[in-house]
Amino acid sequence: MSKILSGAFVAAGLVLAMCAPGAQAADLSAAGGVEFDPAQQPAELFVNPSRAYPPSCLNAPLSPNVLWQNDPHPVPKTLTLAGDPNSADPAERAYTETVTAILFRVACTGGKSATLLEIDRATGTATSTHYPTFPGITVTQGTNQNVVPRVAGDPNTFLSNTAALAPIKTSSVFVLENGYQATLQLDYNKALTLTLDNFIANSATRTTTLALPQYDPAQFPTSALTLPISGHVSSNWTNPGQSGEGMVVQVYDNKDFSSRTLSVAWFTYGDGGTPFWLYGDVPVPIGARLITVPMLYYSGGTFVGTLAAGVPSSHWGLATFTFPDCGHMTVNYNGDASAIHGPKGQGSMTFTRVADVNGLACL
Repeated sequence: MSKILSGAFVAAGLVLAMCAPGAQAADLSAAGGVEFDPAQQPAELFVNPSRAYPPSCLNAPLSPNVLWQNDPHPVPKTLTLAGDPNSADPAERAYTETVTAILFRVACTGGKSATLLEIDRATGTATSTHYPTFPGITVTQGTNQNVVPRVAGDPNTFLSNTAALAPIKTSSVFVLENGYQATLQLDYNKALTLTLDNFIANSATRTTTLALPQYDPAQFPTSALTLPISGHVSSNWTNPGQSGEGMVVQVYDNKDFSSRTLSVAWFTYGDGGTPFWLYGDVPVPIGARLITVPMLYYSGGTFVGTLAAGVPSSHWGLATFTFPDCGHMTVNYNGDASAIHGPKGQGSMTFTRVADVNGLACL
């Protein structure tokens, strides 16, 4: 028996997978996760209610010269940034450097996007003694003028921010966020103008503006792709056509920085309506959006058993998994356990998510 299988089944998971989502579970799924006030729940892991994009959209680190290439209309501009005015080195205080700023979007699930800013230093300057500093940044969107955004070097944070005049040692990517529980929450899917201020006094080019139109998923080929298979798809999934049938899907880290493991337990029925479960797990390359899992079934075990050698398994067939969006999982299957009056069939069906894993919202 799989090591993952032996440790993965818990009663709560089985019960939840076997039940169609009730009103409470549906509300959680629609809201994108459970949200708590940290002042009232200081030890609780919760979803950021002020998130500006689906958490499943971005992962750290944000690599330069990669993400913006998937935007069909990135907005690049060259500008001059100042050196560090607080440096003890007079040459650094007097330093200036021409950099390239790129404002762009990354397509996310659910018709949403993330808005990012990349600042690229010229080739070879990252190893130089001197460095430029981060500009002041404001956003104008409709009647909201000169709003100071939260600009984070890592995605899916609550409070992380890059301060003006912070050193830029290497080319870097930043994601535009909303302030946690701030009164004003910008919609970064809408048209906006970003203004960069280099703080160089009496400069004719002190400010630089970059404008993005409203996000249009149809212009982003990646918006039509299924989700990458990551921890964000871990959940209990139900068959909307038959309450009492579902799957527990979990994605584990392999700690090799190149793959994960997808673990699937399918609680279904055999001949005569007898409860029957199938199980499979398989390595998944990071970034994969489709995976085929050999599914097994087990027989000959006992309740709270003591078989040291493990319960014998048999091959049932194959199941291929894709995730069109955060709320749906498509399974193409072909298998046969009719020899022991288990399920037999070939086809495709779509399961729906019951809820998000605590603290790991998808949408």
